[in-house]
Amino acid sequence: MAKISKPWHLVIWIDHEIAHLYAETRSGVEEIATILAGGQETGHTDYHSGNMVPGHPAPDEQFLAEVTAAAHGACQILIVGPSDCRMALRHHMETHAPVTVARIVGVEPMRRSSERQIHAFARHYFYRQELMSRSGA
Repeated sequence: MAKISKPWHLVIWIDHEIAHLYAETRSGVEEIATILAGGQETGHTDYHSGNMVPGHPAPDEQFLAEVTAAAHGACQILIVGPSDCRMALRHHMETHAPVTVARIVGVEPMRRSSERQIHAFARHYFYRQELMSRSGA
């Protein structure tokens, strides 16, 4: 598990298989950790019918715990990703890491993207957050 040295802005791109943690700096974005989910099954149970259907299982708790631990110390956190895993991460942090969850500034949908696209999105997002905090919104 990777520990980060307190970046101001941290972007977590997460899906059910992998989490990429990026430190957002003035000069760019730097990937500081990649965390892989443990053994995932190929489908999930449709609880209404009890049948296995294509899709994603609930995120692994150990995976969410590792991502949460790696994010500890960041000042502002933006969680993005293409699936409901980003909300599961936020919920995990609410339950297990209240200090870390207090530093989340946003949880936003984002398709699988390049580092450049993630950087552009995060820079714009954090800039808007800064403007809103200055104006007292």
